[in-house]
Amino acid sequence: MILKWTEDLSVGHETLDKEHQKWISLLNDFYQGLMDGKSKEKLTELVVGMLDYTKYHFADEERYMKSIGYPDFDAHKEKHDYYVNRITEFYEKIKNDRLILSLEVTNFLKTWLINHIKGTDQQYARFANNI
Repeated sequence: MILKWTEDLSVGHETLDKEHQKWISLLNDFYQGLMDGKSKEKLTELVVGMLDYTKYHFADEERYMKSIGYPDFDAHKEKHDYYVNRITEFYEKIKNDRLILSLEVTNFLKTWLINHIKGTDQQYARFANNI
């Protein structure tokens, strides 16, 4: 396990917290697959699953931010777009045999996720608590 859900990751929104927990689970599955020496096909499948789930989660989160009138929505969405672009690049490189899956990729995914939830997502959580 590369990452564990803790309460300090909560944004105070049950659905979004559950989605963050699922996202962490997907990242852990990818990491475990890497550690177990899974085939390229299996690892590619895990990346696709993470990418699909990320898009699903971001859409929910963006709807929520709009519903509460979150003033920094555009900047937050830019961070989402950056992540989707990076993981899409990873996927394309994997598919075309131009990227060897490694802890470097896993660490990027983990670091971005933790920094995003603890930093950027906490900003809309604080905003929601003050409206």
